[in-house]
Amino acid sequence: MDLRELQQQYLAELRKVTVEKLVRGSLVRTVISEDEGLNLTDGRKEKPKLMVIVGCDVTRTTYYGSVLVNTKMSPRSAYSTEYLSAQYMLRQQDYPEFLAYDSYADCGVLMAIPVEKLLKGEYFGKLNETDMSGVIGLLLATDTISNKLKKRYGLI
Repeated sequence: MDLRELQQQYLAELRKVTVEKLVRGSLVRTVISEDEGLNLTDGRKEKPKLMVIVGCDVTRTTYYGSVLVNTKMSPRSAYSTEYLSAQYMLRQQDYPEFLAYDSYADCGVLMAIPVEKLLKGEYFGKLNETDMSGVIGLLLATDTISNKLKKRYGLI
């Protein structure tokens, strides 16, 4: 085995998603579809997306509330001040290993992602404490997510 293969093997092991890594603030990229609530307009049925894990469903323990990370603000933010105020900027310089640009965590929507789907994804570490506090603060403050859903994922 040469050095390149060892490096690839090491990186694959670091990026492997395990149940222990699925905690609040974890950054996971996995393929999600319309079944999880992704709105695709380009004809595709699914797309790889980076997301922030913000909580576990307290009733089923198999679904995780997640916030999508997008290069641009959610299109909903152009039409609604509530959605605009629920966009949290993640700076590329804070996460150079996986962000090519400053990006936005869409805190206007929580998505339920089955744990099986998350385990097929890639793990990229965790948000720093400042950004995690900012994301949670927006999730708690936004009116675009019901209190029932916030409770379901252990936010309140």
